[in-house]
Amino acid sequence: MAVLKAGDKVSMKLGGEANVISEFGSGGQGTVYKVSYDGKEYALKWYHKGVFKGKEKEFYANLENNIAKGAPTNSFLWPIGITSVLDDQFGYIMDIRPQGYEELTAFFVGSAKRKQVRFKSFESIANAAINIIQAYRELHNGGYSYQDINNGNFFIDPSNGEVLICDNDNVSPYGTNLGIMGKQRYMAPEIVQMLNDPDKTSDRFSLAVILFRLLFINHPLEGRYSTPPCMTKELERKYYGTDPVFIFDPMDSRNRPIPGTDHNLKLFWNVYPLYVKEAFAKAFSRDVMLKKAPRIIEKEWLDIFFRLKADIIKCPNCNEEMFASDGPSSKCFECEKPLSRWNALETRSYHVPLLFDSKIYFWHVDSSEDDIYSVLGEVIANKKNPSLYGIRNLSTLNWKVNLRDGTQRAVAPNDVVPVQSGFVIEFGNMSQNSGKII
Repeated sequence: MAVLKAGDKVSMKLGGEANVISEFGSGGQGTVYKVSYDGKEYALKWYHKGVFKGKEKEFYANLENNIAKGAPTNSFLWPIGITSVLDDQFGYIMDIRPQGYEELTAFFVGSAKRKQVRFKSFESIANAAINIIQAYRELHNGGYSYQDINNGNFFIDPSNGEVLICDNDNVSPYGTNLGIMGKQRYMAPEIVQMLNDPDKTSDRFSLAVILFRLLFINHPLEGRYSTPPCMTKELERKYYGTDPVFIFDPMDSRNRPIPGTDHNLKLFWNVYPLYVKEAFAKAFSRDVMLKKAPRIIEKEWLDIFFRLKADIIKCPNCNEEMFASDGPSSKCFECEKPLSRWNALETRSYHVPLLFDSKIYFWHVDSSEDDIYSVLGEVIANKKNPSLYGIRNLSTLNWKVNLRDGTQRAVAPNDVVPVQSGFVIEFGNMSQNSGKII
């Protein structure tokens, strides 16, 4: 049964049969079908004959292990059941991607049939980055590496940045490789050169490529130098393996963006804050790419994108999103009107602007707890005087506020702290988890 068709039944390892309904699509490893099993519809990935080149048993056992262990986070469309082997073929079922999620590639290019997908906001982009980073952080912390991070792995909701990661059958424990090397243009230089098997270190290079493309659309290593009239395997090995050059390398200008293909880069490179650009310059520096210096780990990326998330503000004149990192004296890049001063919450690691609708995340106060989801508070406006702001306690924690006169007051959940310079907020019962309004 090399190819399945509607009406076919596939035996599942844990019992019962999956009934084939229709085909979703086909790729290099296999074909994905819609199936019904145990009263619910799933996606079945059915592998092509011979795709594992003699490692079928190892791949099958690895899939069973991944299913037993379960998904690291809800962002993974994780294998949840495996089929029995039939004529040297098998597959696995996973949840079907919900409506509203777009393939990452659709954010890069459009076509005659469909326009390029755009994120609703900078906040959606920051959310997508944070969700992707956290997913791989949990995966790596669990002792696994993905080994094949590329643009085809991601489905993203452009309205809010929610992420689903597919093709998780390549996930393996550290030190294990089942013949998967990755996809050209996303593989780390040492994998391109076949110096190492994929691992969490090579994952981190591929992750940096995904994050760069998420923000800037273009590829970080493709410019004048690396775009020859005719690409060959030898040149690919050079441009992505032995001599990769970042398009904005501050020390090497050989690979600057090609005029006419750099619209997105011209637009977004000048928009994002300096610390974001410096992070990518580090991630794609020669020493880091060639493993002479450590790669940026997930925690560092989370710190960067939570800072970016805090920096997103809206111009009070034209409502355009912009970034607060240039300071209160900056101008809106859309209407070019100057922005008035604002207060900020100063924590150990962040300055969170306190403007209407700004949110304070637990990560901004204490990133050691690995909580990327919890919102501690949000800035609201006084109903009688909208120019006066307060911070509403959205958490379940009891806060304490040290006032400027030395007194202290309690702030229960749903209570409001006035935004006034000099106030110090203790979030919960730990004084080290505090922030000062400046």
